Amino acid sequence: MDEEPTDRHRGLLWKRVPEAEGKGRAQLGLVHGPRQRRAMNQRLCQVCFAPAAPAGEPLLFLAAGDTPITAGERMTQPPVHRECAEEAVRDCPHLGDVYSAALVERTSSWGVAGLIYHPQTLKPMPGQQKNGLTLVPYTSPATRLRWTLAAQEVITVHRCTPVRLDELPTESEAAGVRRLEPGTGAARCP
Repeated sequence: MDEEPTDRHRGLLWKRVPEAEGKGRAQLGLVHGPRQRRAMNQRLCQVCFAPAAPAGEPLLFLAAGDTPITAGERMTQPPVHRECAEEAVRDCPHLGDVYSAALVERTSSWGVAGLIYHPQTLKPMPGQQKNGLTLVPYTSPATRLRWTLAAQEVITVHRCTPVRLDELPTESEAAGVRRLEPGTGAARCP
């Protein structure tokens, strides 16, 4: 077996994805598992990968569709900066023309989205989500976790306030600084 120590997080085996940060082009609509997990766990913006908000400040989250983001909701999308949210809404095909946004005061780790393999056939079982993955809580029995190949971190959000992006001040406006145009870096899809 060629398993590396970095292949596991919280005891779960994670799908391997090449790390080539800063190389190639953004593939909108595809999720890079290790990058997504790092953004979730370290409160990083999914687009620019900088801290999404100062410590103690609420985080901005986006979700496809017009259903508001509510407390207790499970999410696989990392937070975003205000300016990066505009970029994501404009460039990410999965958000489309309709999306929800919320300021979230607290998040908690819940589990993973991944493939569950059948212990006898060793074949992946059908996923429960549109993307073919199944949500698996960290509190699942060890026998279920053992047969899960994790692809994305899942969190729950708490103390959510629905917002409209056009009503939020930009970070530079909130700090009283003249707004600069966003960089030319390619957006990564939520």
